[in-house]
Amino acid sequence: MTKKLQAPPEVVAQFGHWQLPTRGNANPENQTNAVWSWLIQTQAWPHAAHKAAGSGEKRSPGWSFSRFGRSETKLPDGTVVYIGGEHEDHYDPDFYIYNDVVVVGPDGSIAILGYPTDIFPPTDFHSATLLEDEILIIGGLRHPGDRDPRETLVFRLWLSDFSMHRVVTQGEAPPWLYGHQPELDPQGKKILCSGGQVAHQPTERAVENLTTWEFDLVSNSWSALETKPFQRWLLVREDEGYNDLWGIEQVVRSSRSTRESKLATRYQAKFEERGHIVDAELFDARFAPPIPHRPTEPDPDSKGLRSHRILVDDVIVRIEEDMHQIVVTVEGQLSSDLLKALERHGLETYRALEGVPYKSMHL
Repeated sequence: MTKKLQAPPEVVAQFGHWQLPTRGNANPENQTNAVWSWLIQTQAWPHAAHKAAGSGEKRSPGWSFSRFGRSETKLPDGTVVYIGGEHEDHYDPDFYIYNDVVVVGPDGSIAILGYPTDIFPPTDFHSATLLEDEILIIGGLRHPGDRDPRETLVFRLWLSDFSMHRVVTQGEAPPWLYGHQPELDPQGKKILCSGGQVAHQPTERAVENLTTWEFDLVSNSWSALETKPFQRWLLVREDEGYNDLWGIEQVVRSSRSTRESKLATRYQAKFEERGHIVDAELFDARFAPPIPHRPTEPDPDSKGLRSHRILVDDVIVRIEEDMHQIVVTVEGQLSSDLLKALERHGLETYRALEGVPYKSMHL
């Protein structure tokens, strides 16, 4: 039985003032308060927090420490520094991308530091690398209005006073890198960034980062070290809108279940309104092109992506689906005939599945 969340009296007394996120007004501004400290300790989501401590109607977005894409850096003395992160998805009333720094001492003490957005924009899915007396923050997904697809932002957090500073960089910067893995070289003078996502030029769509990027800490300069020799293309609707693959999956699942799904029924009605019938067999066969191939083990690094893999001529072909696009990545060399067959199969399959025209974009 889940224990009911209870708020201490001081949290109840201050909840009306501190239930919403507030940006800082200094570099930094100490925003430590009883409400946010309690939310950090309990990891409570806004709805549960309001139920336990609020009075009157709930307001959104509620402050939360249950976040995705925040960084966690442990200092030598056991102190942990948390930076930014987001709560919920963009369509949720409690969605918020934070630009704060939360410092939790080895004794459990908590300090919450806020910053103006022109000093430190809201950030998520960045990397944080501990240097001698600073944390270097690289990249981040951030809000669309804060993104420049031509470069990746870099910030320096001084541990002496926790002030935040933008780093002016030089050289060939990665185009809007996020979700990557940083590695500090043994000499402590360079950071290698690999994996994650980047903005592809000129489409400005987010795609897998295939390049290892080097950031020189002495000159603050970027350089591209190595790029994987993969071949890839995107499959997107001709109108470049969101696809209906998730809805199609709900209809297919429902057709094979004895349980009624209201969600699937709504999607079914939506498709029927435009004269489209979901083909369950075609949905199952979308990763089976009409060329010799065999399935292989799922990608262990897919991290929740709808990622599927097949082997074609002993070369791994990855197909990753999301609501924006389908990315086909060929991890090696295939003949032009096999590549054309793969692309043609994808275009024809997704066009038939959705009942709308599709096109390909080569990267």
